[in-house]
Amino acid sequence: MSATPRSRTRALLLGAAAAVVVAVVVALITYLPGRDERTPTDGASQTAPATPEPTPPSPSTAGPAPSAGFPDATTTGVPDGTNLVQSDKLTIDEDGTVIDGLEIHGNVVVEADDVVIRNSRIVMTSGKIAIRVKGDNFVMEDSEIDGQGRANPAIAYNGYTLRRVDIYNVAEGPRIAGGDVTIEDSYIHDLVQRGDNHTDVIQVMSGENIVVRGNNLQAYNPETGIYGNAAFMFGEDSGPVSSCTVEGNLMNGGNYTVNGGGSGTEGAACDFRNNTVQGDFRYGAKAHIGPNATWDDSNIVLGAEKPDDD
Repeated sequence: MSATPRSRTRALLLGAAAAVVVAVVVALITYLPGRDERTPTDGASQTAPATPEPTPPSPSTAGPAPSAGFPDATTTGVPDGTNLVQSDKLTIDEDGTVIDGLEIHGNVVVEADDVVIRNSRIVMTSGKIAIRVKGDNFVMEDSEIDGQGRANPAIAYNGYTLRRVDIYNVAEGPRIAGGDVTIEDSYIHDLVQRGDNHTDVIQVMSGENIVVRGNNLQAYNPETGIYGNAAFMFGEDSGPVSSCTVEGNLMNGGNYTVNGGGSGTEGAACDFRNNTVQGDFRYGAKAHIGPNATWDDSNIVLGAEKPDDD
């Protein structure tokens, strides 16, 4: 029996509807998330956006820390593994004496010539000056001075060499009066304020044949926030100053990091070159340099420089 026209029409409509349903299902399966890694035709990504690359630091903050390459606690002081024998304070009166591997509690007075202290530590449990040099050609190397809030100054006054020495917790660093002094590759830091003391890392009061080279001189104490007076203070407080070279040092802190004109004089002759000044000073990088001193263009000041007072 043949189908009626109405039956044939109903069948055609049902077939068309079924085809539409199949097409929709196929389309849904094709673009169902997780079923295919193809990117949708609208360009939107189905994966999480990549984390943006961090913005590189500006040139002023990029690169190694300012103190990189300068002496610190790892390159100065008593070498690791050194066994120290405890000693009371010392007075050395025999020429050519060599002290090696002592921890000296108290101060040291050097009355002889050509004395050497190496691989040793001075802990200032008593006294005012950690090392008082009265002889000639004293050498301290690979050693430490722990001022314990004393040591005013750490060493005085002439005829000495400090090499790879770690000096800390002192009221004053080395003082120079009379000359023939070399301080090199040493780390002087964490000074303490005692009363109205000026707190200089190094102070030159007189002398000739003075070399301060390749040191890390920190007048600013980050633990206490005290600026100190200067990393390098020089003047003719007790006599002329000549043949004085200050080069290749990292210096920081102070009212002025480098301050000349001690006792109001302007004759002190020091040459400053290849030094790096950090920015933790109160007023400026240098002041009162005077007409006989030179400040070479090789000296650089890091950070925001405050006005100098020349």
